[in-house]
Order: sequence, then structure tokens, then C-alpha cells
Amino acid sequence: MDIQHIMDYIPTTYTLRQQEETKTMVDLKLLKEILIDSSVNQCQGFCYNSKKDVFVLACINSQNSRQIIYELDPKTFDIVGTYRFRNSTELAHMNTLTYNPDTNLLYTTNAVVNGHRITTIDADTMTIGETITIPERVFNLGYDIKKKQFVSIVPVNATMRRINYYTPQFELIQSKEIDAHHNDFNNNGAFAYDGRTIFATLSTVVTIDKYGAVSKITPFPKALEIEDMDMRHNMMYAAVNAGHNVAIYSLINY
Repeated sequence: MDIQHIMDYIPTTYTLRQQEETKTMVDLKLLKEILIDSSVNQCQGFCYNSKKDVFVLACINSQNSRQIIYELDPKTFDIVGTYRFRNSTELAHMNTLTYNPDTNLLYTTNAVVNGHRITTIDADTMTIGETITIPERVFNLGYDIKKKQFVSIVPVNATMRRINYYTPQFELIQSKEIDAHHNDFNNNGAFAYDGRTIFATLSTVVTIDKYGAVSKITPFPKALEIEDMDMRHNMMYAAVNAGHNVAIYSLINY
């Protein structure tokens, strides 16, 4: 994910006590390598649509001017739906994707054009819906179906992350600040369930408990870059760029 224009972000919340990084690696199992269309060259957002029982994968080109949203069979990860866009304003980079079954909408962020903007997409028709602008910056966004709230992970500096919790209408509930024990601004992915939040840096998966404190930091091979993640039937899955393919992995120990 490309993080731009965030150096002017000033944290205003307190730092929580952190837990040390674990020595155990993330147990990643390669399930499928998907050849993507030549008009795009990387994946960004990835989520699970529980209504249609498909995974949804967003791919873009380097100029953020073309996007393809793929629907994937949840067992074989074969492509079962393809939706093409040329949209450099509402979609553009498509940093993350998340699905809200209560609204049947996909939500994506676009840090390259507007770091405060969230764009909705109809999960049935894949038509672009409304854009929502919020006061806080938003890059990595996940919807917690149990708590019925959105969670956003925002880089503050190379190591600190601000976790913002929102109502379904994007009214800010609370913010907490955590130390990701990392040395880079880049954040990838967002998963939230029952108050717990998971996201990736360039080399670790960070788990935040329901109280807003880091409970686990697990490394993974630096040759991989987890772009986004979501869960189906209690198994976590992640999308990773692999040349002109997108690799789908399961995260066994999550």
C-alpha cells in the first residue's frame, strides 16, 4: 500500500502498554496463484462476501487509473466474476476492501487521491455508490460484523498506529494508539471481529485485543507482502502479490 501525505498527522491519544513480538512465524499455506489481466499489475483490497459466498479481490495498475474487481470461488479460488473500471477518483488505489452484510455494500479506501474518503460499491452489481468523507485519515478499513462497527488503522509514524473505531455511519466512537514495533509507515489489510483487530506491516501480522492493546505480533517472510485479509468459516485468508499473479494464502494459526 502507498502511504502519502501522512507526515502532517499528529497523534492526540495515549500509548497503550504493548506485548513483545513472538518468535513463532505466521503459518502461511499457499492455496492458489491467480493470473490477473494484463491491464492491471497488483492486488490491493481483498474481502469475503458472505451473502454471495465469494471472495472479492481488487487489482489495479501502477497509475491507479484502471481497476478490476474479481469474485473468487471460496474453495477453488477460481475467478467466477470480473468487473472492470477506469476510475482514478473514487476507486483509484483501492487500499483495502471490506464487506458489510447489513448494507450489502463493499467499502474501499483511496489514500492516493483522498486519504479521508471511503467509497461504497454495491456487492451484487459492483456499481460504484456514494463516497463518504470523514475528518480522520483512513487507509486500512475493516467491518466488525459482531460489534457492528468499522475499524481503521492509521499510521502515525514508522512504528505507531492509531486505531479508530466507528459506528456503521462512520461516527467516531473512540481512538487508541498502539506500537506495531515496526520501522516503516506501510500498513496492509484490516480484519475485525468481536472487538479484535488484525492487520499487517511489511513483515509482521499484528493482533489487537478487544481492549485496544497489542496481544500478538507474528513475523512472516519478508519476501511476501500481505495486501489484505479476511475470514471465512473461521479460517483467515490473505492476498499477496506474486509477480503478475496474486497468491492466496491461508493463515493457519489465526
